[in-house]
This record gives sequence, C-alpha cells and structure tokens, in this order.
Amino acid sequence: MFAAIKKHATFANICSFLCLTIVMGMGTAYANNTIRSKDIVNGQVKTVDLANNGVTTGKILDGEVGTLDIGTGAVTSTSIADNSLTSTDLGSSSVGSDEIATDAVNATEIADNSIDGGEIVDDSLGQSDIGAGGVGASEVSDGSLTGADIASNSITTADIAGTDASGAISLGAGAVANGRCNFYDISVPGAIADQTVIISARASLPTGQILYGVEVPSNDHVIMAACNFSGGTWDALSSFPIRTVTFG
Repeated sequence: MFAAIKKHATFANICSFLCLTIVMGMGTAYANNTIRSKDIVNGQVKTVDLANNGVTTGKILDGEVGTLDIGTGAVTSTSIADNSLTSTDLGSSSVGSDEIATDAVNATEIADNSIDGGEIVDDSLGQSDIGAGGVGASEVSDGSLTGADIASNSITTADIAGTDASGAISLGAGAVANGRCNFYDISVPGAIADQTVIISARASLPTGQILYGVEVPSNDHVIMAACNFSGGTWDALSSFPIRTVTFG
C-alpha cells in the first residue's frame, strides 16, 4: 500500500496534505484569528506580554487592587483626583503625623467641634498656637481653671475688662464734717455703668480720713466717697494722687 501511495505521490500532493494537516491542527480559534480565555494556559500571560498602559481602569474589577498590588511610594498626590478620598477610604489610624506635611492642615480642613481634648497631646499647645482672643468664656468649662492653671503674675488688670486710671483730687480744709461722708462724681474715661469700682490712695492720707469707690452710675463716671473719722476738722487735700480701677 505504501508503494502505491509512493507511486502516485507528487510534490503538489504532499504540500496540499501538509497544509490541510496544519489548518486542521490550528482549530477554530486560529481560523477565526481569535484567542479566547480558554486558549490561554493559566498563568501564561506575563508582564512582558502587556503593552505599556495596556491595563486601564475598565480592565480592573472594583475592589480588586489591594495594598500588596501597590508599590511603596507608587501613589502620590498627583495620582489622586481632587476630593476622591473620603474617610471611608482610610483605615483606622492609617494617617499619622508622618503623612501630613507641616502646615498642610488649616482651619478650613477641620470641621467645627471635630477636635476635642482626646485629639490633643498633653502640653502640645503653646501660646503661639492660640490666636488673640481665640479662647473665650464659652471655651472654658465651669471650674476647669484653678489657681494651679495660672502662672504667677500672668493675669493683670489689663486682662480684666474695665479701666485702670491714675488721677488726683483736691478737697479743701473742712470739706467733710467730722463723722460724716461726702460723695463726689469724678470723671474716669472708659468706666462702664454698673461696673465694680476700687479707689485707692497713692500717698499717705491724714489719720482718720478715708477715700473709697462707691459705684459707676454711668459710663465714664465714678462716685467716690470721702469720709472723716479723724475726730476733728478735715485736712485739705491738694492734687492728692489716687488710682481708680473698674471691672466686671
């Protein structure tokens, strides 16, 4: 039989037979110029088989890129669209001080009332971190400040709303009868009606003569009392220096 085949074999017949054999061996996938998933052995598509930028967002299933798929430093600020990250994209405690550039977070990035004592390290806030007038009565809880929280001499009359004025008064001899008090309206610019007033002498008064503040009846006015408990005639006071403090 082989002799018969050999007798009728020609070069053309052999080529035709080989072509037919090759075409049949290629199967439908190659005949249709199509490669399907079933035609690829698992794990046989390598990095070198992918064109640059060949894998786009549309080729990646949602949630299929994990931390192990991202190289260290591969995601930078330029890789993240504006407002694309929310709190749900960040793991608990995943953002630390090392991830935040100096001065990168300002008041516009912080929601009202989002920072309380639990977010502030002890002694981490200094005077330079608090703006002028930044702490008001509403920021201080009742009873939260004691003498231990206030440095010696850190509060002066300048820290108390009111006035601290120096001036002088003149009262002639016999101006106040013995055992009596007289009241005088003196001008104290800046005093506010109903504030508390303290008047102190800035020099030695004659024995038994007393000066003290009574009230602030209206803005810029203070009532001062002069009392004579000397047992005799009131000694004259000429340009006598006094200090007037109002507050509250």
